[in-house]
Amino acid sequence: MKLVLFSGSHPRHLFINRSLLDYFDDVLVILMQRGKLMPEPAASLADHDKALFLKHFENRVKVEKHNYGDLNADEVYKDCNVIKVNSEELNSSNIAKRIVDFNPDFCFIFGVKLILDPVIDILPENKINLHLGLSPWYKGGATLYWPFYHLEPQFCGVTFHQITHQADAGEIVHQCVPSLERGDSIHDVGAKCVLKAKEDIPKLLNHWLTYGKFEGKVQNTSGRNWRGQDFHASQLRVIYDLFNDDIVDAYLDKKLGLREPNLFSCIDIFES
Repeated sequence: MKLVLFSGSHPRHLFINRSLLDYFDDVLVILMQRGKLMPEPAASLADHDKALFLKHFENRVKVEKHNYGDLNADEVYKDCNVIKVNSEELNSSNIAKRIVDFNPDFCFIFGVKLILDPVIDILPENKINLHLGLSPWYKGGATLYWPFYHLEPQFCGVTFHQITHQADAGEIVHQCVPSLERGDSIHDVGAKCVLKAKEDIPKLLNHWLTYGKFEGKVQNTSGRNWRGQDFHASQLRVIYDLFNDDIVDAYLDKKLGLREPNLFSCIDIFES
């Protein structure tokens, strides 16, 4: 069986995507280089907001290194055929031709930009994207951050879905959320979402290998598509100044809203 794997270059992407390699005889990796793990704060930020920005992203790097280790794409994909691209090359005719020539049976996507024409139309029937966020409530970018900003950490989770031309809008195949525990920080929960996704990938693949398809759920509600420009460092005051990064504790103490996501999965929870 052949897999075409679209992968970002960050540790979280490598940590997840390497778990698929043993299920396929031949793997073609389209590896897209992502930006720095530690972004630079805007020069125009107030000193306090700049300090919060640095604290937030430094903590993320620290937590992710603890959970995923130091992963290198060249090492992770050493036994695969790898095509390295930037975001502009991702949807090129050259990539489409390489995929046609490879003739994959399955496609998995985690960590790249939106896949569009001419590439999307030549992918196999099952082209599953791993979205770190619960669709349709949190689509787009930074979708493990926005639930904390809106004081509903219970909406931090993962959606496996078929891809379409619209971001995070395809049929949902499987959703999962991590267990929230007292003392969890925003980045602890983010890492737990990745760990939970990795735990459920064997169920996803075994379902496909057994049945050859997924009975997905169409997304009938639009939700919201969050964009990078929606974020401003001053918003971090909610998480760190008002709650001291104890939003999970406040939720567990029933001090916040208690609405819960209605998760979907077409995969039997007992499959492994």
